[in-house]
Amino acid sequence: MNRARLRRKRLISERLVLLFLGSLTFVAALATTIIGLSVWKLSNVDRLVLHASLTAAQPRRVTADDVIIPNNQIVTGSNEQETTQEKRESDEFVASWTGRESQNYLLVGSDSVEGIRKGDTILSGREGSLENHLADTIMILRLRDDGTAAVVSVPRDLLVVIAGSEEVAKINSAYNLDLDNEDRAARLIETVENHFNIGLQHFVEIDLDGFRKLVDSIGGVDVCFERPTRDRNVNDSGNQNQGGTGFAVNAGKHRLQGEEALAFVRSRRLLSQNDAGTWERIGVWNDLERNSRQQQFLFDALQQAIKKISRSPTALWSALNIFSANVKTSNTFSVFDDGVALSRRFGTVDLKRDLERYTLQFEDINSDGIQGLSLKKNSHNSRVIDVFDGVRWGAVTENRVFVTVEGFEATELAETLSEIGFQSDTANGYAGVASRVLYGPGGEKAAALLASHFVAGVDMVFKSDLSGNKLKLEVGQKLPELVQRYRKVSLPEPTKYEDVMAQQILLAPVPEVLGLCGNN
Repeated sequence: MNRARLRRKRLISERLVLLFLGSLTFVAALATTIIGLSVWKLSNVDRLVLHASLTAAQPRRVTADDVIIPNNQIVTGSNEQETTQEKRESDEFVASWTGRESQNYLLVGSDSVEGIRKGDTILSGREGSLENHLADTIMILRLRDDGTAAVVSVPRDLLVVIAGSEEVAKINSAYNLDLDNEDRAARLIETVENHFNIGLQHFVEIDLDGFRKLVDSIGGVDVCFERPTRDRNVNDSGNQNQGGTGFAVNAGKHRLQGEEALAFVRSRRLLSQNDAGTWERIGVWNDLERNSRQQQFLFDALQQAIKKISRSPTALWSALNIFSANVKTSNTFSVFDDGVALSRRFGTVDLKRDLERYTLQFEDINSDGIQGLSLKKNSHNSRVIDVFDGVRWGAVTENRVFVTVEGFEATELAETLSEIGFQSDTANGYAGVASRVLYGPGGEKAAALLASHFVAGVDMVFKSDLSGNKLKLEVGQKLPELVQRYRKVSLPEPTKYEDVMAQQILLAPVPEVLGLCGNN
């Protein structure tokens, strides 16, 4: 006898649970597929074997902030007033600066036209140099572990000694001496490291076509111009070989698409139209102005691209196609993992707050008939380069502190200070018993850094005739012992005086982008 099975009718709550589980399974499968496709696509990125040419991240230098006891009780006079716990921290100071989380990326925009079809506007004016593979744009990007970043451009006209040779030439030519992509990148990496004395951990290159396609894929990038603006043309120059990029826009806000964006960032001789209708040059027409425009445009485009990619699968797939075809990276860079980390960072970064943009200072020189730029030897450039060696612009380090030594054995102690890294000289005038460090407005951190090198505590005394990182060390009859290592100290009492110059040093100058609304 047949029996019909009873089917229990599912409750609404059970149906909802099954629907949720089904949806979750579908989403998980879709996510797995997307990740799989992304990994597969990015596996086509040309990863150059450069680990032997790149430098492992190094511990940064100690700064005054490292040796100062956090949230310490303000002390006046001798550090002997520190608590027992503070004494233990002083005696067993382990620097927190040994981390290697912050790393430098060498970003290169090459002028390679490999694979570009005949008749493409990229080839305009390039008929005689189609085989060139110069570094049209060179930037050093530092990503820190705290989520902030710093960037500086290297002008292509900078004259340097090309790595692997004794030849002095423009730095962009270091990318044009070798036929092999890895040899080419390795030579540029070594040239940059040698000239600036900094380490590079990663390398990324994008070509002209890739830049153009990337801008198109995000729907263009908004740029506002104060006046009608164009690049110099043949009529302006009177020279058939100096026709410019063809870039031209009216005043106001424009959304530059790939072709126009490429012309804009490559323009070297921009003109703007004044109220009388006359075209006049913007700035002095050097590579430094072009570098500032490139920096501004590149990071605006990058932030806009990441936001669009995170919201649109179509935009993501388009970006993956561009990266797989037009980007080269070092094998130290995990295209997927590091790419995701970078996109997350720049997707939330506030460019005005979290991205420090620096410019180096140069002078025009002529070296054996080659006209180019030379890096000025000044404190500004030293501070900029230090940023990419792990030392913040406004940090207090030994080489930024000047100490005048007075009293007993002043010459010997001044030499010891120089060996440690301080700038020092000697003077006459002190014949007291106790040794002490004198500091002025804005000099509290400098005084603490100096005091951290004394084996025993030393008095830190305010003197209004000193300022900023200029200190005085008065040496008494009982000679203090100075050592290379550090001990933790308490910050001396802050003063009511304001040192305007010291405050200005703490702030890095912001590069000016000429010709744009509000200097962007």
